[in-house]
Amino acid sequence: MMRQEQMLRHWKILRRLEQMRQGMTPKELAFEFKTSVRTIYRDLITLQDAGFPVSSDRTEKGTVYFLTQSAGAISHLCFGPSELLALYLSQGILSQLRGTVFHDAIEQLLAKVDEVVPQSAREYFRELESYILVEIFTRRNYQKKARQIQAILACLRDKTVLKMEYFSPNRGELEREVDPYHLWIFGDSFYLIGFCHLNQEIRTFLVDRIKKALPTKKPFEMKSDFDFRKYSSESFRVMRSGKAEEYELKFAPQISYLIKERIWHPSQTIHNHPDGSLTLRFCARGMEEVKSWVMSFGEMVDVLKPENLREEIKNSCRKILERG
Repeated sequence: MMRQEQMLRHWKILRRLEQMRQGMTPKELAFEFKTSVRTIYRDLITLQDAGFPVSSDRTEKGTVYFLTQSAGAISHLCFGPSELLALYLSQGILSQLRGTVFHDAIEQLLAKVDEVVPQSAREYFRELESYILVEIFTRRNYQKKARQIQAILACLRDKTVLKMEYFSPNRGELEREVDPYHLWIFGDSFYLIGFCHLNQEIRTFLVDRIKKALPTKKPFEMKSDFDFRKYSSESFRVMRSGKAEEYELKFAPQISYLIKERIWHPSQTIHNHPDGSLTLRFCARGMEEVKSWVMSFGEMVDVLKPENLREEIKNSCRKILERG
């Protein structure tokens, strides 16, 4: 069984040979990937045995290895070897879409590719897949929402109004008509963004809560000033309740590295302190999401702004203690 670093090097070799049409010598590859010439020779033989179109030719600078055009049906797909590898590995990343037309289409595409890819290459792909694992924290089952998603896609394609029954925790089930602008995949969830005729504003709807959805024949036009990137960046994550607030959060030295590792919001700035702590600042809507996120850090974070977030967290902690 191949080691992970070996498979990663194979991927890089294929990518490099795709870029260098004139080919490269084992010595050049060894220098680039900081390994021995003997190791590169073994890698090239492994790739050839797996069915990749790696060929060689004698030149003035020595034996040069390059990628040839694959014979047969696979050549008509215009896929490079590294692109085929990426396609296979996308299965894990797209697993959260299981039960939707998107996941079904990927599986159908891979089935067609399987018909023309050599058995040795398929075995190589499967071994590589075993090293790269994708786990979603929570996985939603969108198979039961297939009809709703198909109705949304039909309205997006035809630019027609969607009629739907939507459940809201605050208002229960209501029938709405929506001009669908975008189907947004965020985290492990599907959201419909569109103009709600009932509320007369652009809203974000969780697809899980759409009970029924039917396309209509009523045409609509998207508001000319709507910008999805601006719309989504106004929220901390998804929720848009309340006005935008300026947040200032001080994180303890023990967890400051966690805050530095990610971009939590497009507007964020970070100020590092001499003791190893840091202050994170950003502006966003949706205080409920910010609150739950802040509380997940416990005593390791201090809310400097806004004051109403401090009070809400205090009240929540007080209620938790009272229940205990």
